Amino acid sequence: MIILPAQVTEAITVLENAGHDAYIVGSCVRELIMGNSPQDYDIVTNAEINDIMFAFRDYRISDEGIKRGEILVTVVGMIISVSPYRREVIGNRVMYAQDLETDLFRRGFTMDAMAYSPREGLIDLYGGKSCLTGEEKRVVAIGENITRTVKDEKGKPVTESYYDMSRSFTTDPSRILRAIRYCAEREFVIDDATRAAMRQNVSCFEYAEADKVFKELSRIVMGKYATKVLESYADIFKHVIPEIEPCIDFDQHSRYHDFPVWTHIARSVGFAIPELPIRFAMLFHDIGKPDCCYIDSKGQGHFKGHGERSRLLAEGIMRRLDFDRRLADEISWLIYHHDAKIPEDRKGLKELIRNLGAPDLQSLLQCEIADNRAKKTEVETEDVARLRASLADLNEIIATGECYDISQLAVTKRELIDRRLVRTDKEAEELINVLFEIVLDKPSFNNKLMLIDMAEKSKQKAEELAAAREAALREKSAEKSRLDEPVFTKRKKKK
Repeated sequence: MIILPAQVTEAITVLENAGHDAYIVGSCVRELIMGNSPQDYDIVTNAEINDIMFAFRDYRISDEGIKRGEILVTVVGMIISVSPYRREVIGNRVMYAQDLETDLFRRGFTMDAMAYSPREGLIDLYGGKSCLTGEEKRVVAIGENITRTVKDEKGKPVTESYYDMSRSFTTDPSRILRAIRYCAEREFVIDDATRAAMRQNVSCFEYAEADKVFKELSRIVMGKYATKVLESYADIFKHVIPEIEPCIDFDQHSRYHDFPVWTHIARSVGFAIPELPIRFAMLFHDIGKPDCCYIDSKGQGHFKGHGERSRLLAEGIMRRLDFDRRLADEISWLIYHHDAKIPEDRKGLKELIRNLGAPDLQSLLQCEIADNRAKKTEVETEDVARLRASLADLNEIIATGECYDISQLAVTKRELIDRRLVRTDKEAEELINVLFEIVLDKPSFNNKLMLIDMAEKSKQKAEELAAAREAALREKSAEKSRLDEPVFTKRKKKK
């Protein structure tokens, strides 16, 4: 039984009271059938744009999506998308339809091509519900019966019909990735005929909309089952991102790796925490390896410079797919540094925090953990344990406010000068650096009274050393003056 939120029921009622048909459609119907709570609701109607705006004249409305034929209506705090029946939406170009069936047909997959209204109930023209209610959730593309004339064995022309799913993917190539995305997020299974149609139409990616490809790819890498689909559909992904093709089945000839490059990449994406920059960094971090491979005399593979090569390839991919500039910069940085050596000692880690910044170092450590977990069959290796320990130390340093930057010292150069512990800025700078080195080794010493006490003792010690040095110079000077005195000898008597 489908139960709609009161706001959605109210929006449908407003349209019906104005003399129009109204249905919720698409993903919200799918989620309700699966027993989930949809985040967004879409309503379609036989009303035109102006009629929709007039019907909701007493509500807050937005024409933000009007180029795609959508009006956003706010009903008691919920934003609902309302649109006329549409035949096709390509970019900002909309072709409207006259009936609900045409609107449902354009949605590509049977489970997305269902409609519901409280008055008419569920409208399932393509059997979408059956794909969702069995033990195995299936992704099935909507096809159409095509009639063609062929020649039989005797050469006579005969007419035959077949069910063709190609139109679902040729009209919107991003649907190929959408089908994979369903599998990545929910572990759906793609129907055999649908999978065959996807593979037959991969060339359509040449004219796919970049923003749609980016959106679907983002959701795939963020999916719970990302590793599985990246491995299973590598032959499709290589048409979206041709740069990955050399990585597929590429043997690394390395004792540090149990898997080919693409398998390692797919595993590292799955092991990464679900943050978009980190997941994409893992997707691209080793794509430059085949270009940098060198096999030594012992048969071992080496990949010097692969971080830089992978970064350059990734930047080309990200430009092509219109990645946000800030996101692209973060991904590029992580790729370049993904195999950087992380200090094991706490002092070295704090120096790295000071150089890179805490958030960037956290992301880098997450990348290195995912990368190392994906190298061997045994995922929790000594390297992984060491990196986890470094991450724990880093998080502790940040959480406790432990000093890792000179600006965090409990005393300042100004205070040292005001207390007459130093006389010049240069002396203050030197003393602050000494105190900072002490605090890096012993964080508990970062206390104002303790640091000032050390500075006073340091000053006293410096004065004692200066006095001793001056006394030594005086003594040396005195000795030199005695040596300079003339030596008198007795003259020999003349014979």
